[in-house]
Amino acid sequence: MEDLRKQANDLLCYYGKMQNRLTQAGVNDTNSLVTMFTQLQRGLDAVAYEELDPAIQEVNRLVESLTKMQADLQVLKELKGRMHQLRNGAVEQGNGGARRAER
Repeated sequence: MEDLRKQANDLLCYYGKMQNRLTQAGVNDTNSLVTMFTQLQRGLDAVAYEELDPAIQEVNRLVESLTKMQADLQVLKELKGRMHQLRNGAVEQGNGGARRAER
């Protein structure tokens, strides 16, 4: 009988420690843990496994397209900057030549 009481006490101590760890992890009790597991399972069941790979591939294609667009826009920006520099250089040279002619 004393052995049974010790086993019950050990079990209660273990359960108390487990409850403390669950509480520290943000879980109120084992019932809420089961509820969260059920919600997770329902959420995962709502999405078919087979539809994930095509969706991931589509996202990858979109990212590749956007990356190419970004590179193209960067090249365009650099070309515009160089053209602006060339035009400003030509205007400055043109103004410098006009000033020399006035003297």
